[in-house]
Amino acid sequence: MGRRLHACFDVYRDGALFKPSSQPRVDQRKATSEELAVEWRKQWQPGQELRIRFLDGSDALHERVKQHASSWLEHANLGFKFGKFADAEIRVTFDGDGYWSVIGTDAMAKPSGEPTMQLGGFTSKSDDVELRQTVLHEFGHAIGCVHEQASPAFSIPWDEEKVYDYYLMWQGWDKETTYQNVIVRYSQADTRYTQHDPTSIMQYPVQKELTKGGFEIGWNNDLSELDKEFITKMYPASSA
Repeated sequence: MGRRLHACFDVYRDGALFKPSSQPRVDQRKATSEELAVEWRKQWQPGQELRIRFLDGSDALHERVKQHASSWLEHANLGFKFGKFADAEIRVTFDGDGYWSVIGTDAMAKPSGEPTMQLGGFTSKSDDVELRQTVLHEFGHAIGCVHEQASPAFSIPWDEEKVYDYYLMWQGWDKETTYQNVIVRYSQADTRYTQHDPTSIMQYPVQKELTKGGFEIGWNNDLSELDKEFITKMYPASSA
């Protein structure tokens, strides 16, 4: 059996959905010096220590998630502190079906007893490649990164009707949900980016059956070089 196509369900604060009117209409390659796309208004402060609480799951699974998530810290000036903090900024559940995380500081708007990230269905026996890919992707959202296929820097040549039909059959998503999770592109005002990085950990796999002209992007299981360079710029080391 082939590997299941990864789908991360976008979670926004009430009223914060991206609409078609916010898509860029100017030269998409004129931007700042960063590569990966980040929603800069939702960044944490460089040097900030983020407290992370697991709401369920086994100790063995927790250790694996910690190890993978901490790969971001090799390049970002942030800290992760894991523990049973009642007011943790990031709260992870392994219950439910599917994967999602709120974006950056939107976590502060969630009630303290609710998860801010879902890694649904993973256990201590889960395949490590898939776990690592998913953990890095969702923790990327948790520190402010958005989906790379939604970057204003590039427009994937989707065959939209095929995309809508596929996600209706596979996920049960209606057109609006599919639009917001797969097709939408972020506005230039809300993101920092330059070029599209098809090797980014924040990029979905793109099946050629869902695009025009046979365009496709394969599986990304680790941070790309541009991911590393970008997150270093967004969370730079202190000059003090």
